[in-house]
This record gives sequence, structure tokens and C-alpha cells, in this order.
Amino acid sequence: MGLRPLGHRTEADLIGPRIVATLKLGFLAWAAIELLQGDWGDAAALVAMFLVLLVPRLLRLPWVFDGAFVVAWTLQALGQVAGFWGAISWWDTLVHAALPAVLAPTALILLTRLHALPDPFAGDEGAGTSLAIVLMVFMVAGSFGALYEIYEWFMDSTFGTHYQPSNSDTMTDITANAVGGVVGGIWLAGWSAWRRKGGGADSSLATPS
Repeated sequence: MGLRPLGHRTEADLIGPRIVATLKLGFLAWAAIELLQGDWGDAAALVAMFLVLLVPRLLRLPWVFDGAFVVAWTLQALGQVAGFWGAISWWDTLVHAALPAVLAPTALILLTRLHALPDPFAGDEGAGTSLAIVLMVFMVAGSFGALYEIYEWFMDSTFGTHYQPSNSDTMTDITANAVGGVVGGIWLAGWSAWRRKGGGADSSLATPS
């Protein structure tokens, strides 16, 4: 039995989005479990993460961004709620790399749509266009990473928190953030190149899907 076309999409095309949508709802189910156990803070954090997972749909990005968001924020949830940060020494570094790898490309697309940055996705398929995308994502990731480290320093200096236990911890986070920015840039450049080749006449990610 063949697949029934759904407009220009088939049922097979919808399998991935349906799986991702189910995984998103898992955050709400997890939040309900935490709430039943009396962990209001963790429940609120999971609901907040669920709301963040809606961003790709609000921006009308390709569903692969939804999948990337689910992966990155699952790592964050496992660290923050499930205790992986304390149980696995390198988990914090992993999260510091994973989040900018997803958030920086998304931020670049949003800034492009707001005309705050030139559209790097409308160029030709040459190496120059891909390099521009990688560099722009890297710079966005680096900027947000630096601002976050300034926030941690401010909190430690003003309120006596311990977000930055040592210079080594800070530099490890900055390095992981930079690596995540490069990975996210390469991923976005590759996705954009693939989209330009087979994505139709209007293949710029600066245009909502």
C-alpha cells in the first residue's frame, strides 16, 4: 500500500515531526511527575524548557530544528533535573557546547529575518557563503557565551553565588561554547547548502518555511 500524499508532503514526511512533537510533550509529562513528587522548581524548569521547544514552530523553521532543540534541551534537563551535572563530571561541558550549537544558528536566522544582519543564506553555493554562515554563527555564539559568563561573574561578585568556582571552569565553558558555535555553524551551512540545492526556488532560511 503506497503512502497517501498530503499536499506536497507524504505521510512518511510527517513521521519525523510527529516523533519530535511526542518528545516535546514528554517534557510536560516529566514536569507532571516532578510536580506530583513535590518538586515545584524542577517542574517549573521543565515547563519553561517545553515553552522554549516551541520556538522553532513559532519561527516556522524546518522541523529538523525542532529535533535539534529537543536533543539540546534534553541534555539540559538531564543535567538540571535528573542530576547528571553532579553525577557526570563532563556533563556541564557537554551542555555548554550543545546549547549554542542549536541556539546560535536559530538566533542568526531570527536576526536575519529582523534585518539586523545581512542575509547570508541568499548567496550562491560557493565556499564563501558557507564560510560566512559559519563565522556569523560562531560570532553569535561567542557573544552570548561571553555575556553569560559576565552574568555569572556579576552574580558571584554581587550576591556571593558560586557559578564560577575557578578560572579553569570559566575557560572550559567558554571553549565549549566556542566549539558549539563552530559545530552549529557547520551544521547550518550544510543544511542551507542542501536546502538551496533541493529546497525550491525560495531556499533562503531567512524566509519562513
